[in-house]
Amino acid sequence: MAEVIELSDDEIIIEDDLKKATSNRSTKKVLRCLNSDCRFDKELILAEEYVRRYYGVLSYPKKKRVCVKCRDEAKVQQDGLVETLLSSRLLLAEKLPPPKTTVVLTDSDSDPSDDGSIGSGSELEYEGYDNPEDTIIFLTKSLGLDRQITEGRKHLEERFLKIQVGFDELNAEYNKVETDLDTIRKDFYNSFRPEIRWQPPLDIGPSSITFQQDRQGEVIAETPVHIPNENLAPIGPLQRWELQPEELVYSMKYSLFARWVQAQVIEVESRETKNNTLYRIRYNRNTKSSGLPKVMAGRHLAYFNPCATRIPVGTRIIAKYRDDDPKNTTISGSYYVGIVAEIPTAANKYRYLVFFDDGYAQYVLHHDIRVVTEASTYPWDDVSSDARDFIREYLKMYPERQMVRLQKWNYVRTEWNGQWWKAQVKEVDGSLVKMFFPLDGRSEWIYRGSFRLGPLFNKRLTIQAQSEQPLRTIRRRTAAIPGRAVVEYGTFGQGQDTEGSLSNEGQGERRAVARKSTSARPGTPPRDVLIKVEQESRGSFTNHSYTDDAIVFQAHITCSSACLKDGDSMEKYKGISPLLYPLLFGWQRQVCKKRKKSVSKHFDIYYMAPCGRRLHSVEAIFNYLLITESALEIDCFSLEVAVNVTTEWEPFRKIFFTNDISKGEENVPISGVNSLDTVEPQTLMYCNVRLPTEHVPLNLDPEFLVCCDCVDDCRDKSKCQCWQLTVQNTAILDQTTNNNAGYEFRRLYEQVQSGIYECNSRCKCSNHCLNRVVQHPLRLKLQLFKTAQRGWGVRTLHDIPRGGFICVYVGKMLNEIIANEEGKTIGGDDYYAELDYIEVMENAKEGYEDEPVDPEFEEGKEEGSGSGSAMASDDESKKGKDEETKDSETDKESEEKKEEKSSSTEEKEDKAGESDAMEEQSESEDEADVKQRQPRMFGPSELLASQTITKKPHKKLRSFFGEDERVYIMDAKHTGNIGRFLNHSCEPNVFVQNVFVDTHDLRFPWVAFFSISNIRAGTELTWDYSYEVDTVPGKVKYCYCGARKCRGRLL
Repeated sequence: MAEVIELSDDEIIIEDDLKKATSNRSTKKVLRCLNSDCRFDKELILAEEYVRRYYGVLSYPKKKRVCVKCRDEAKVQQDGLVETLLSSRLLLAEKLPPPKTTVVLTDSDSDPSDDGSIGSGSELEYEGYDNPEDTIIFLTKSLGLDRQITEGRKHLEERFLKIQVGFDELNAEYNKVETDLDTIRKDFYNSFRPEIRWQPPLDIGPSSITFQQDRQGEVIAETPVHIPNENLAPIGPLQRWELQPEELVYSMKYSLFARWVQAQVIEVESRETKNNTLYRIRYNRNTKSSGLPKVMAGRHLAYFNPCATRIPVGTRIIAKYRDDDPKNTTISGSYYVGIVAEIPTAANKYRYLVFFDDGYAQYVLHHDIRVVTEASTYPWDDVSSDARDFIREYLKMYPERQMVRLQKWNYVRTEWNGQWWKAQVKEVDGSLVKMFFPLDGRSEWIYRGSFRLGPLFNKRLTIQAQSEQPLRTIRRRTAAIPGRAVVEYGTFGQGQDTEGSLSNEGQGERRAVARKSTSARPGTPPRDVLIKVEQESRGSFTNHSYTDDAIVFQAHITCSSACLKDGDSMEKYKGISPLLYPLLFGWQRQVCKKRKKSVSKHFDIYYMAPCGRRLHSVEAIFNYLLITESALEIDCFSLEVAVNVTTEWEPFRKIFFTNDISKGEENVPISGVNSLDTVEPQTLMYCNVRLPTEHVPLNLDPEFLVCCDCVDDCRDKSKCQCWQLTVQNTAILDQTTNNNAGYEFRRLYEQVQSGIYECNSRCKCSNHCLNRVVQHPLRLKLQLFKTAQRGWGVRTLHDIPRGGFICVYVGKMLNEIIANEEGKTIGGDDYYAELDYIEVMENAKEGYEDEPVDPEFEEGKEEGSGSGSAMASDDESKKGKDEETKDSETDKESEEKKEEKSSSTEEKEDKAGESDAMEEQSESEDEADVKQRQPRMFGPSELLASQTITKKPHKKLRSFFGEDERVYIMDAKHTGNIGRFLNHSCEPNVFVQNVFVDTHDLRFPWVAFFSISNIRAGTELTWDYSYEVDTVPGKVKYCYCGARKCRGRLL
């Protein structure tokens, strides 16, 4: 147990203890009567055992003296009991006084020791027997103890029945009184009860309205909560009917990208097929073309009223677009054509996600959507060519999708008009994200699954690049790169309506397309699986026992090896937590709180050495270990308050258990347990070193290693050659040297992406060197255990401090060709780990030149409507020129008409003025109808093509090792160590670090695991596999890590 002390009161406590000890020696102790109510101190005699029992001090050896009066009182009671027993009366039927109990608060200073012997006597004489059993039988018969037991049981039963009857009577009486009180209380309050009347609901207006109150500032209306029954239609089949003459509709007027307007059906022109009907319509607006009939296909018409049932995903619709700029009345509130991408659920606040044909995405309520009257068999056939590929891929994957996980204030590379910009996340709303472009102050809502976002765009490039390579079946594990946006996979609340997600026409064909989504992983595991998940983590904590004697500091100037007393060789104790070693060798770990006058209330950890010297920092502890030549190492100490160094975790049940799965190969035994069933772990050839195969050129010649000549255990990083390799390599990625890179007293608090170079066999430093961590054998007490859904996992049996080294990942080393062949034939590619240090470094360096474009750089280019540096395509420029010529022609026509009107007679000026105003209004409406929003794209196809075609490939570093040189694989399927059993988690507590120990060849780093945070005993150890989803054809692997931010898929 940890000792809590006050730092500021140590000296005072010592002085007070000395004063008390001195005064206690000088004061003469006085004997008193053992009866706590008497405490007479004269004429005391030795008390017999029955007297001490009567006064309840039999357990206190110093309470031996009693006065005559108290002795007589106890004797009277004792004689009465003896008489009752000898006369064969029942003891339990007698009226006995209540027993007296005495609690002595302190037994060290109140009474002096009494060496007097207590006399023993017996009031009952009996004949002695040699056999103890005969003596017991004689006493039992002579005293009638059998009868006492039998009659006593009956007596107690009778008394219990009487008590039960009395309790029932009291309970009934209590219930009656409580009922009467409730009646009186209700009658009293009924006379004062107010009358409650329901009033009609009060509409306080939309949430964006603000109310100004006098002298009370601005009051903002609370955001309304949308109830699904209020804004949603009932669930039912989507019905489409044939339009009838005189029926109102919405019609496309100029193009798919322009807004739709009201029209009226005149007649059915022709009906070629089921979904290819032509209608003759007339626009209802007061425009020049309103009186002229026009033939439109059913795919370009929409019903006038909202749909009576909920609209499934994939339905062709038109929806009102709400622009963020309230001044833009031309676009905001108009209908544009698109497709339903999400059904209303609680996750999206019961709204539809609509993908518009021109690349916009927005959440829309049910009453703002109109269904298109006819649709093709496959809904993406009706979508514009710019968005057709994206919509087809989306609907095939639905309800499972890929989206970038973003949070407010994140910066993400975002595409705009063919250029990459550094944009900031302003708001996340379900599947949409509002991106802010700082260079021009523009904001835009973008779908989080759009390839306009850098992470998804890079992922698409990776998949395209790997598709051109030879077919690979292995699933890769790579070192995760911190600071990158995460692509997550899942249904995101859309999995509950998979069967009805697509519209009803051609339902058979559409199910064939969407069948992959119907077999997606379930959102919630079955109940039996949840029970097993709970069982696998059930256990208890036990505390290790150790000698915790008080340490008295003896003044000495400097410490030496004599301060360690009995020595501290760690070989003496094996199989325990390394943090427990100091406590077993006479150290003390103290939790010390700050002074009372201090503002902060947190605690600090101090270590007290065996000689009594208190050490309050890691540096002080390390110096002490060096001075005393201690065998303890610095990673045996932890100053983390949250780390408990004495507890060990134990599972609640062990159906299968083995003491050591390593069979003595590891320095610490690794137990294996199955608390769920009788399944045993697969047979494994355990090894704790890498085993290169024939085609792996691993050179371990120490003459090729850089070494140091440090004699201070590499405390000074600036003088250690090995440490400087680590420091200098950080400039490759960060462009500046990080002088603090690497271990901090053998703890690694963050990943060093450029790698760590440890001291090696040629270095002159000792095993206590601060730059020797991964090369040490396993020291933690780990346990292999069976999980409910993820096979076998690894957990720690004691606390692990933040940054602590756990283990390495070893196995057979294969080249990629052999690994591919074995993965296809034998399998087991789940346990392949890619030694991709070179590729991780090269990928991390990519993107430095992809900086945001400065708008001033594009002054000579044609300006776009948004950023000022957007590059328009040839088609867009042609469309712009055509629109300019149309606008100029309409302007000329209007001027000619105005001149003709001005030459008319004065009698017709009023009528001409009215007609002129009506024509100007109609012309403005025509211009608004023909005006299009600036098109956007869900996937920048031109940019994607330019990246794959025009991008100049740079020479890979691995090619310098040989023409056919490829990445090497660590295969731990049948040969490996405990590291192969670590499972994946999207929120891991362990990270991977590339370390160079026995070779400085960049192709063969060690794969080491370190803790991200303080890990409590009994917690499973997990790391991020960093699989690339969709990179292995035909293989899909879902994630069951259960993390709050689970990405959904591994492959």
